[in-house]
Amino acid sequence: MYEISTRPWLYELTQKYGYQITLTNVPQKEWQYLKDQGINIVWLMGTWKLGPYGLNHDKTDPDLLNSYAQTLPGYTMDDIIGSPYAIVNYTTNTQITAGGDSDLAKVRKQLNDLGMGLMLDFVPNHSAIDSPYVTSNPKLYIHAPSYVSPPYDASRYMSNGIAYGWGGWGGAWTDVAQYNYWNQDTIDIRIQEILTVAKYADAIRFDVAYLCLNDVIQQNWKNELSSNGYSRPSAEFWSTALTTLKSKYPDIITLAEVYNPYESTLQSLGFDYTYDKVLLDDQTSLNLDSIRSRISGSSYYFVQHSYHFLSNHDEDRAVKVFGQPWISDAAAFISYTLPGMRAYWQGDWQGYTAKLDVHLRRESTEAINTYIQDTFYPMLLNITSAPVFQYGTWQYAPVFGTDTAWRLMAWMWTYGNERRLCVINFSDTQAQGSIIVSNAQPVGGSDSIQVTDLVSGATYTRSASQMKSTGLYVIVNSWWAQIFKY
Repeated sequence: MYEISTRPWLYELTQKYGYQITLTNVPQKEWQYLKDQGINIVWLMGTWKLGPYGLNHDKTDPDLLNSYAQTLPGYTMDDIIGSPYAIVNYTTNTQITAGGDSDLAKVRKQLNDLGMGLMLDFVPNHSAIDSPYVTSNPKLYIHAPSYVSPPYDASRYMSNGIAYGWGGWGGAWTDVAQYNYWNQDTIDIRIQEILTVAKYADAIRFDVAYLCLNDVIQQNWKNELSSNGYSRPSAEFWSTALTTLKSKYPDIITLAEVYNPYESTLQSLGFDYTYDKVLLDDQTSLNLDSIRSRISGSSYYFVQHSYHFLSNHDEDRAVKVFGQPWISDAAAFISYTLPGMRAYWQGDWQGYTAKLDVHLRRESTEAINTYIQDTFYPMLLNITSAPVFQYGTWQYAPVFGTDTAWRLMAWMWTYGNERRLCVINFSDTQAQGSIIVSNAQPVGGSDSIQVTDLVSGATYTRSASQMKSTGLYVIVNSWWAQIFKY
Protein backbone atom coordinates (compact mmCIF):
# COMPACT_ATOMS: atom_id res chain seq x y z
CA MET A 1 0.00 0.00 0.00
CA TYR A 2 1.20 3.50 -0.85
CA GLU A 3 -0.08 6.49 1.12
CA ILE A 4 -0.44 9.84 -0.63
CA SER A 5 -1.30 13.13 1.07
CA THR A 6 -3.64 14.10 -1.72
CA ARG A 7 -3.61 17.90 -1.71
CA PRO A 8 0.19 18.27 -1.30
CA TRP A 9 0.71 15.61 -3.97
CA LEU A 10 -1.48 17.47 -6.45
CA TYR A 11 0.34 20.69 -5.59
CA GLU A 12 3.67 18.95 -6.21
CA LEU A 13 2.48 17.57 -9.53
CA THR A 14 1.24 21.02 -10.55
CA GLN A 15 4.72 22.41 -9.96
CA LYS A 16 6.30 19.47 -11.78
CA TYR A 17 4.17 19.66 -14.93
CA GLY A 18 3.56 23.40 -15.04
CA TYR A 19 -0.22 23.29 -15.20
CA GLN A 20 -3.05 22.72 -12.73
CA ILE A 21 -3.29 19.07 -11.72
CA THR A 22 -6.44 17.73 -10.07
CA LEU A 23 -7.39 14.11 -9.39
CA THR A 24 -8.91 13.60 -12.81
CA ASN A 25 -5.97 14.83 -14.90
CA VAL A 26 -3.11 13.19 -13.01
CA PRO A 27 -0.83 11.95 -15.79
CA GLN A 28 -1.33 8.22 -16.32
CA LYS A 29 2.38 7.57 -15.88
CA GLU A 30 2.15 8.69 -12.24
CA TRP A 31 -0.34 5.90 -11.50
CA GLN A 32 1.54 3.47 -13.71
CA TYR A 33 4.73 4.16 -11.76
CA LEU A 34 3.06 2.99 -8.55
CA LYS A 35 1.76 -0.13 -10.27
CA ASP A 36 5.22 -0.88 -11.63
CA GLN A 37 6.61 -0.81 -8.08
CA GLY A 38 4.21 -3.57 -7.07
CA ILE A 39 1.65 -1.39 -5.28
CA ASN A 40 -1.76 -3.02 -4.80
CA ILE A 41 -3.59 -0.23 -2.95
CA VAL A 42 -3.27 3.56 -3.22
CA TRP A 43 -4.39 5.42 -0.10
CA LEU A 44 -5.52 8.91 -1.09
CA MET A 45 -5.40 10.54 2.33
CA GLY A 46 -7.46 13.70 2.68
CA THR A 47 -10.19 13.57 0.07
CA TRP A 48 -13.28 14.67 2.06
CA LYS A 49 -14.96 18.05 2.48
CA LEU A 50 -13.45 20.46 4.98
CA GLY A 51 -14.91 23.65 6.42
CA PRO A 52 -13.73 27.23 7.02
CA TYR A 53 -13.63 26.75 10.81
CA GLY A 54 -10.84 24.19 10.64
CA LEU A 55 -8.78 26.22 8.18
CA ASN A 56 -9.09 29.36 10.29
CA HIS A 57 -8.16 27.35 13.39
CA ASP A 58 -5.06 26.00 11.69
CA LYS A 59 -4.06 29.49 10.54
CA THR A 60 -4.42 31.08 13.98
CA ASP A 61 -3.56 28.45 16.62
CA PRO A 62 -0.25 29.60 18.20
CA ASP A 63 1.06 26.09 18.85
CA LEU A 64 0.38 25.03 15.27
CA LEU A 65 1.99 28.17 13.87
CA ASN A 66 5.08 27.44 15.93
CA SER A 67 5.18 23.85 14.66
CA TYR A 68 4.89 25.03 11.05
CA ALA A 69 7.89 27.30 11.56
CA GLN A 70 9.89 24.30 12.75
CA THR A 71 8.64 21.94 10.05
CA LEU A 72 8.64 24.36 7.11
CA PRO A 73 10.81 27.43 7.76
CA GLY A 74 9.60 30.36 5.69
CA TYR A 75 6.07 28.99 5.27
CA THR A 76 3.33 31.36 4.14
CA MET A 77 -0.38 31.48 4.95
CA ASP A 78 -1.05 29.99 1.50
CA ASP A 79 0.90 26.90 2.56
CA ILE A 80 -1.65 26.18 5.32
CA ILE A 81 -4.42 24.05 3.85
CA GLY A 82 -6.16 22.74 6.99
CA SER A 83 -6.24 19.34 8.64
CA PRO A 84 -7.79 16.61 6.46
CA TYR A 85 -9.19 15.06 9.65
CA ALA A 86 -11.56 17.93 10.49
CA ILE A 87 -14.21 16.58 8.13
CA VAL A 88 -17.50 18.42 7.56
CA ASN A 89 -19.12 15.58 5.61
CA TYR A 90 -18.22 12.64 3.41
CA THR A 91 -18.47 14.30 0.04
CA THR A 92 -15.38 14.81 -2.10
CA ASN A 93 -13.43 17.99 -1.48
CA THR A 94 -13.86 20.07 -4.65
CA GLN A 95 -10.40 21.56 -4.06
CA ILE A 96 -8.93 18.30 -5.34
CA THR A 97 -11.37 17.77 -8.22
CA ALA A 98 -14.18 19.98 -9.47
CA GLY A 99 -16.51 17.08 -10.21
CA GLY A 100 -16.69 15.89 -6.62
CA ASP A 101 -17.85 12.33 -5.95
CA SER A 102 -18.29 11.39 -9.59
CA ASP A 103 -14.65 12.30 -10.24
CA LEU A 104 -13.54 10.24 -7.24
CA ALA A 105 -15.40 7.27 -8.72
CA LYS A 106 -13.54 7.80 -12.01
CA VAL A 107 -10.18 7.79 -10.22
CA ARG A 108 -11.10 4.55 -8.49
CA LYS A 109 -11.93 2.97 -11.86
CA GLN A 110 -8.66 4.25 -13.27
CA LEU A 111 -6.77 2.53 -10.45
CA ASN A 112 -8.87 -0.62 -10.74
CA ASP A 113 -8.11 -0.81 -14.46
CA LEU A 114 -4.41 -0.87 -13.54
CA GLY A 115 -4.99 -3.63 -11.00
CA MET A 116 -4.84 -1.38 -7.94
CA GLY A 117 -7.45 -0.54 -5.31
CA LEU A 118 -8.35 2.81 -3.74
CA MET A 119 -8.19 3.34 0.02
CA LEU A 120 -10.07 6.26 1.59
CA ASP A 121 -10.31 7.59 5.15
CA PHE A 122 -13.11 7.42 7.65
CA VAL A 123 -12.74 9.40 10.90
CA PRO A 124 -15.02 7.78 13.50
CA ASN A 125 -14.01 9.66 16.64
CA HIS A 126 -14.95 13.21 15.68
CA SER A 127 -16.28 15.66 13.12
CA ALA A 128 -15.31 19.19 12.19
CA ILE A 129 -16.64 21.89 14.51
CA ASP A 130 -18.66 23.24 11.59
CA SER A 131 -20.21 19.91 10.66
CA PRO A 132 -23.96 20.44 10.16
CA TYR A 133 -24.62 17.85 12.88
CA VAL A 134 -23.20 20.16 15.56
CA THR A 135 -26.22 22.42 15.23
CA SER A 136 -28.85 20.12 13.67
CA ASN A 137 -28.31 17.11 15.95
CA PRO A 138 -26.08 18.06 18.91
CA LYS A 139 -27.04 14.91 20.86
CA LEU A 140 -24.75 12.96 18.53
CA TYR A 141 -21.86 14.43 20.53
CA ILE A 142 -20.52 14.12 24.05
CA HIS A 143 -21.40 17.08 26.27
CA ALA A 144 -19.95 18.54 29.46
CA PRO A 145 -21.17 16.83 32.66
CA SER A 146 -24.73 17.81 33.53
CA TYR A 147 -23.61 19.02 36.96
CA VAL A 148 -21.27 21.60 35.37
CA SER A 149 -22.82 24.99 34.58
CA PRO A 150 -21.69 27.30 31.78
CA PRO A 151 -19.38 28.89 30.99
CA TYR A 152 -17.58 25.60 30.35
CA ASP A 153 -13.87 24.89 30.47
CA ALA A 154 -12.81 26.34 27.10
CA SER A 155 -9.87 23.95 26.87
CA ARG A 156 -12.23 20.93 26.80
CA TYR A 157 -15.64 22.09 25.65
CA MET A 158 -17.21 24.38 23.09
CA SER A 159 -19.36 27.24 24.37
CA ASN A 160 -22.47 25.10 23.79
CA GLY A 161 -21.06 22.35 25.99
CA ILE A 162 -20.09 19.90 23.22
CA ALA A 163 -16.75 18.29 23.98
CA TYR A 164 -13.78 18.83 21.72
CA GLY A 165 -12.24 15.67 20.30
CA TRP A 166 -9.78 14.00 22.65
CA GLY A 167 -7.62 10.90 22.53
CA GLY A 168 -7.05 10.45 26.25
CA TRP A 169 -3.61 12.08 26.18
CA GLY A 170 -2.42 15.67 25.96
CA GLY A 171 -4.81 18.49 25.27
CA ALA A 172 -8.14 18.40 23.46
CA TRP A 173 -8.27 18.75 19.67
CA THR A 174 -9.98 22.10 19.42
CA ASP A 175 -10.78 21.88 15.70
CA VAL A 176 -13.10 18.86 16.09
CA ALA A 177 -16.16 17.72 18.07
CA GLN A 178 -16.32 14.40 19.96
CA TYR A 179 -18.96 11.87 18.87
CA ASN A 180 -20.99 9.95 21.48
CA TYR A 181 -20.96 6.23 20.67
CA TRP A 182 -23.15 5.42 23.64
CA ASN A 183 -26.01 7.06 21.75
CA GLN A 184 -27.75 4.66 19.34
CA ASP A 185 -28.55 7.53 16.96
CA THR A 186 -24.83 8.24 16.62
CA ILE A 187 -24.13 4.58 15.86
CA ASP A 188 -26.83 4.44 13.19
CA ILE A 189 -25.73 7.65 11.46
CA ARG A 190 -22.06 6.80 11.54
CA ILE A 191 -22.63 3.36 10.03
CA GLN A 192 -24.50 4.99 7.17
CA GLU A 193 -21.56 7.33 6.63
CA ILE A 194 -19.17 4.37 6.54
CA LEU A 195 -21.35 2.85 3.82
CA THR A 196 -21.16 6.14 1.93
CA VAL A 197 -17.36 5.98 1.96
CA ALA A 198 -17.48 2.33 0.90
CA LYS A 199 -19.31 3.26 -2.31
CA TYR A 200 -16.10 4.87 -3.56
CA ALA A 201 -13.44 2.66 -1.97
CA ASP A 202 -11.81 -0.75 -2.20
CA ALA A 203 -10.34 -0.22 1.27
CA ILE A 204 -11.05 2.09 4.21
CA ARG A 205 -8.57 3.32 6.80
CA PHE A 206 -10.28 4.14 10.10
CA ASP A 207 -8.57 6.96 11.97
CA VAL A 208 -7.81 6.30 15.70
CA ALA A 209 -10.33 3.47 15.59
CA TYR A 210 -9.55 2.23 19.10
CA LEU A 211 -11.04 5.42 20.62
CA CYS A 212 -14.49 4.00 19.82
CA LEU A 213 -13.98 0.92 22.01
CA ASN A 214 -16.30 0.92 25.02
CA ASP A 215 -13.41 0.49 27.46
CA VAL A 216 -11.64 3.53 26.03
CA ILE A 217 -14.82 5.61 25.92
CA GLN A 218 -15.49 4.76 29.54
CA GLN A 219 -11.95 5.66 30.51
CA ASN A 220 -12.01 9.01 28.69
CA TRP A 221 -15.64 10.13 29.05
CA LYS A 222 -17.24 8.32 32.00
CA ASN A 223 -18.27 11.47 33.90
CA GLU A 224 -19.70 13.23 30.87
CA LEU A 225 -21.70 10.22 29.71
CA SER A 226 -23.04 8.89 33.00
CA SER A 227 -24.14 12.32 34.25
CA ASN A 228 -26.06 12.86 31.02
CA GLY A 229 -27.91 9.56 31.31
CA TYR A 230 -25.90 7.36 28.95
CA SER A 231 -24.82 3.83 29.84
CA ARG A 232 -22.34 1.48 28.28
CA PRO A 233 -23.78 -0.54 25.36
CA SER A 234 -23.64 -4.32 25.47
CA ALA A 235 -22.09 -4.51 21.99
CA GLU A 236 -18.98 -2.87 20.58
CA PHE A 237 -19.58 -0.33 17.84
CA TRP A 238 -17.02 -1.98 15.58
CA SER A 239 -18.66 -5.39 15.79
CA THR A 240 -21.92 -3.91 14.54
CA ALA A 241 -20.38 -1.52 12.03
CA LEU A 242 -18.00 -3.99 10.39
CA THR A 243 -20.64 -6.71 10.19
CA THR A 244 -22.94 -4.27 8.41
CA LEU A 245 -20.15 -3.04 6.13
CA LYS A 246 -19.02 -6.53 5.14
CA SER A 247 -22.58 -7.69 4.52
CA LYS A 248 -22.92 -5.05 1.81
CA TYR A 249 -19.29 -4.86 0.64
CA PRO A 250 -17.79 -8.27 1.45
CA ASP A 251 -14.52 -7.65 -0.39
CA ILE A 252 -13.70 -4.27 1.11
CA ILE A 253 -10.47 -4.11 3.13
CA THR A 254 -10.49 -2.44 6.54
CA LEU A 255 -7.48 -0.94 8.32
CA ALA A 256 -7.59 0.34 11.90
CA GLU A 257 -5.26 2.96 13.27
CA VAL A 258 -4.70 1.53 16.75
CA TYR A 259 -2.01 1.49 19.39
CA ASN A 260 -0.93 -0.89 22.12
CA PRO A 261 -2.68 -2.74 23.78
CA TYR A 262 -5.78 -2.71 21.56
CA GLU A 263 -4.51 -4.25 18.31
CA SER A 264 -5.72 -7.79 18.94
CA THR A 265 -9.05 -6.51 20.23
CA LEU A 266 -9.76 -4.72 16.97
CA GLN A 267 -8.64 -7.72 14.93
CA SER A 268 -11.08 -9.86 16.91
CA LEU A 269 -13.88 -7.37 16.16
CA GLY A 270 -13.38 -7.81 12.43
CA PHE A 271 -10.68 -5.45 11.17
CA ASP A 272 -8.60 -6.95 8.37
CA TYR A 273 -5.46 -5.06 9.38
CA THR A 274 -4.30 -3.12 12.43
CA TYR A 275 -1.34 -0.81 12.97
CA ASP A 276 1.74 -2.41 14.56
CA LYS A 277 3.37 0.68 16.05
CA VAL A 278 5.05 -1.48 18.71
CA LEU A 279 7.28 -3.07 16.07
CA LEU A 280 8.21 0.35 14.68
CA ASP A 281 9.04 1.65 18.15
CA ASP A 282 11.18 -1.41 18.84
CA GLN A 283 13.02 -0.83 15.59
CA THR A 284 13.65 2.86 16.27
CA SER A 285 15.01 1.95 19.72
CA LEU A 286 17.36 -0.53 17.96
CA ASN A 287 16.32 -3.15 20.51
CA LEU A 288 16.96 -6.49 18.81
CA ASP A 289 15.50 -8.56 21.62
CA SER A 290 12.26 -6.58 21.54
CA ILE A 291 12.04 -6.75 17.74
CA ARG A 292 12.66 -10.49 17.74
CA SER A 293 10.17 -11.02 20.55
CA ARG A 294 7.48 -8.96 18.82
CA ILE A 295 7.81 -10.95 15.59
CA SER A 296 8.48 -14.47 16.87
CA GLY A 297 6.22 -14.12 19.93
CA SER A 298 3.16 -12.99 17.98
CA SER A 299 0.77 -15.43 16.37
CA TYR A 300 0.98 -15.92 12.63
CA TYR A 301 -2.56 -14.54 12.41
CA PHE A 302 -1.58 -11.35 14.24
CA VAL A 303 1.48 -10.69 12.06
CA GLN A 304 -0.50 -11.53 8.92
CA HIS A 305 -3.17 -8.98 9.87
CA SER A 306 -0.79 -6.18 10.89
CA TYR A 307 0.04 -2.98 9.04
CA HIS A 308 3.83 -2.62 8.84
CA PHE A 309 5.31 0.80 8.21
CA LEU A 310 8.40 2.93 8.78
CA SER A 311 6.70 6.30 8.47
CA ASN A 312 3.37 7.86 7.57
CA HIS A 313 1.64 11.23 7.85
CA ASP A 314 1.73 11.05 11.68
CA GLU A 315 5.34 9.89 12.03
CA ASP A 316 8.66 11.54 11.30
CA ARG A 317 10.51 10.33 8.22
CA ALA A 318 12.31 7.00 8.62
CA VAL A 319 15.76 8.30 7.66
CA LYS A 320 15.44 11.07 10.24
CA VAL A 321 14.22 8.77 13.00
CA PHE A 322 16.86 6.09 12.43
CA GLY A 323 19.60 8.67 12.01
CA GLN A 324 21.31 7.02 9.04
CA PRO A 325 19.90 5.82 5.71
CA TRP A 326 21.51 2.40 6.02
CA ILE A 327 19.71 1.81 9.31
CA SER A 328 16.35 2.78 7.83
CA ASP A 329 17.15 0.46 4.91
CA ALA A 330 17.78 -2.39 7.35
CA ALA A 331 14.47 -1.63 9.06
CA ALA A 332 12.79 -1.78 5.65
CA PHE A 333 14.19 -5.29 5.14
CA ILE A 334 12.37 -6.28 8.33
CA SER A 335 9.03 -4.53 7.89
CA TYR A 336 8.58 -5.20 4.20
CA THR A 337 9.42 -8.92 4.17
CA LEU A 338 6.88 -9.73 6.91
CA PRO A 339 3.31 -10.86 6.23
CA GLY A 340 0.54 -8.30 6.48
CA MET A 341 -0.03 -4.93 4.86
CA ARG A 342 3.26 -3.32 3.84
CA ALA A 343 2.75 0.42 3.80
CA TYR A 344 4.90 3.08 2.15
CA TRP A 345 4.52 6.82 2.63
CA GLN A 346 4.94 9.49 -0.02
CA GLY A 347 8.62 10.45 0.01
CA ASP A 348 9.90 7.20 1.55
CA TRP A 349 11.35 6.04 -1.73
CA GLN A 350 13.29 9.29 -2.11
CA GLY A 351 14.93 9.06 1.31
CA TYR A 352 13.46 12.37 2.46
CA THR A 353 14.00 13.52 6.04
CA ALA A 354 11.67 16.57 6.19
CA LYS A 355 8.20 15.93 7.60
CA LEU A 356 5.16 16.60 5.41
CA ASP A 357 2.73 18.10 7.93
CA VAL A 358 -0.93 17.25 7.26
CA HIS A 359 -1.85 20.93 7.67
CA LEU A 360 0.57 22.09 4.94
CA ARG A 361 0.68 21.76 1.16
CA ARG A 362 4.43 21.15 0.95
CA GLU A 363 7.49 20.09 2.92
CA SER A 364 10.96 21.62 3.00
CA THR A 365 12.87 21.15 -0.23
CA GLU A 366 15.75 18.71 0.03
CA ALA A 367 17.95 16.60 -2.20
CA ILE A 368 16.80 13.12 -3.13
CA ASN A 369 18.91 10.29 -1.74
CA THR A 370 19.72 8.76 -5.12
CA TYR A 371 20.90 5.44 -3.66
CA ILE A 372 17.61 4.92 -1.83
CA GLN A 373 15.55 6.04 -4.82
CA ASP A 374 17.45 4.42 -7.67
CA THR A 375 18.99 1.33 -6.08
CA PHE A 376 17.64 0.28 -2.70
CA TYR A 377 13.87 0.55 -3.06
CA PRO A 378 13.75 -0.68 -6.68
CA MET A 379 15.65 -3.76 -5.49
CA LEU A 380 13.49 -4.36 -2.43
CA LEU A 381 10.18 -3.68 -4.20
CA ASN A 382 11.14 -5.98 -7.06
CA ILE A 383 11.91 -8.78 -4.59
CA THR A 384 8.82 -8.37 -2.42
CA SER A 385 6.37 -7.97 -5.31
CA ALA A 386 6.87 -11.65 -6.17
CA PRO A 387 3.77 -13.81 -5.58
CA VAL A 388 5.51 -15.77 -2.82
CA PHE A 389 5.54 -12.61 -0.67
CA GLN A 390 1.92 -11.84 -1.53
CA TYR A 391 0.23 -15.23 -1.21
CA GLY A 392 2.73 -17.53 0.47
CA THR A 393 2.90 -18.94 3.98
CA TRP A 394 5.43 -17.51 6.43
CA GLN A 395 7.46 -19.12 9.20
CA TYR A 396 9.94 -17.65 11.68
CA ALA A 397 13.34 -19.40 11.63
CA PRO A 398 15.78 -19.18 14.58
CA VAL A 399 19.47 -18.49 13.90
CA PHE A 400 22.03 -20.38 15.97
CA GLY A 401 25.55 -21.75 16.22
CA THR A 402 27.84 -18.73 16.75
CA ASP A 403 28.41 -15.96 19.27
CA THR A 404 27.05 -13.42 16.75
CA ALA A 405 23.95 -15.37 15.68
CA TRP A 406 21.84 -13.33 18.11
CA ARG A 407 22.30 -10.34 15.81
CA LEU A 408 20.38 -12.09 13.02
CA MET A 409 16.67 -12.65 12.43
CA ALA A 410 15.29 -14.95 9.76
CA TRP A 411 12.02 -16.18 8.30
CA MET A 412 10.91 -18.36 5.40
CA TRP A 413 8.22 -18.00 2.75
CA THR A 414 6.65 -20.85 0.76
CA TYR A 415 4.26 -20.63 -2.19
CA GLY A 416 3.95 -23.63 -4.47
CA ASN A 417 7.47 -24.37 -5.69
CA GLU A 418 8.70 -20.92 -4.71
CA ARG A 419 10.87 -20.58 -1.58
CA ARG A 420 12.44 -17.56 0.09
CA LEU A 421 14.61 -17.19 3.17
CA CYS A 422 15.05 -13.67 4.56
CA VAL A 423 17.98 -13.07 6.91
CA ILE A 424 18.39 -9.60 8.41
CA ASN A 425 21.27 -8.22 10.43
CA PHE A 426 19.81 -5.29 12.32
CA SER A 427 23.01 -4.39 14.15
CA ASP A 428 26.29 -2.55 13.68
CA THR A 429 28.51 -5.66 13.45
CA GLN A 430 28.81 -8.42 10.86
CA ALA A 431 27.13 -11.60 12.06
CA GLN A 432 26.96 -15.25 11.09
CA GLY A 433 25.05 -18.35 12.01
CA SER A 434 23.08 -21.36 10.85
CA ILE A 435 19.40 -21.60 9.97
CA ILE A 436 17.35 -24.77 9.62
CA VAL A 437 15.63 -24.30 6.28
CA SER A 438 12.72 -26.66 6.72
CA ASN A 439 11.15 -25.89 3.35
CA ALA A 440 14.25 -26.71 1.27
CA GLN A 441 13.49 -29.36 -1.38
CA PRO A 442 15.60 -31.30 -3.92
CA VAL A 443 15.11 -30.16 -7.51
CA GLY A 444 14.70 -32.73 -10.26
CA GLY A 445 15.78 -35.51 -7.91
CA SER A 446 19.10 -33.81 -7.13
CA ASP A 447 20.02 -32.93 -3.55
CA SER A 448 22.27 -30.13 -4.84
CA ILE A 449 20.19 -26.99 -5.36
CA GLN A 450 20.92 -23.45 -6.45
CA VAL A 451 20.57 -20.87 -3.68
CA THR A 452 20.52 -17.28 -5.00
CA ASP A 453 20.80 -14.17 -2.85
CA LEU A 454 18.38 -11.79 -4.57
CA VAL A 455 19.97 -8.79 -2.85
CA SER A 456 23.54 -9.31 -4.11
CA GLY A 457 22.79 -11.57 -7.06
CA ALA A 458 25.27 -14.22 -5.89
CA THR A 459 24.34 -17.88 -6.43
CA TYR A 460 25.60 -20.83 -4.38
CA THR A 461 25.19 -24.59 -4.68
CA ARG A 462 24.02 -26.20 -1.44
CA SER A 463 22.68 -29.53 -0.23
CA ALA A 464 18.91 -29.42 0.35
CA SER A 465 19.13 -32.22 2.93
CA GLN A 466 21.85 -30.40 4.87
CA MET A 467 19.85 -27.15 4.78
CA LYS A 468 16.98 -29.08 6.42
CA SER A 469 19.14 -30.93 8.95
CA THR A 470 22.24 -29.00 10.03
CA GLY A 471 21.18 -25.72 8.45
CA LEU A 472 22.31 -23.11 5.94
CA TYR A 473 25.32 -21.13 7.17
CA VAL A 474 25.12 -17.39 6.45
CA ILE A 475 27.35 -14.37 6.91
CA VAL A 476 25.53 -11.02 6.80
CA ASN A 477 27.10 -7.57 6.96
CA SER A 478 25.92 -4.98 9.46
CA TRP A 479 22.59 -3.23 8.75
CA TRP A 480 21.98 -5.50 5.78
CA ALA A 481 20.11 -8.56 4.61
CA GLN A 482 20.22 -11.61 2.42
CA ILE A 483 17.06 -12.85 0.73
CA PHE A 484 17.58 -16.30 -0.72
CA LYS A 485 15.61 -17.93 -3.50
CA TYR A 486 16.00 -21.71 -3.71
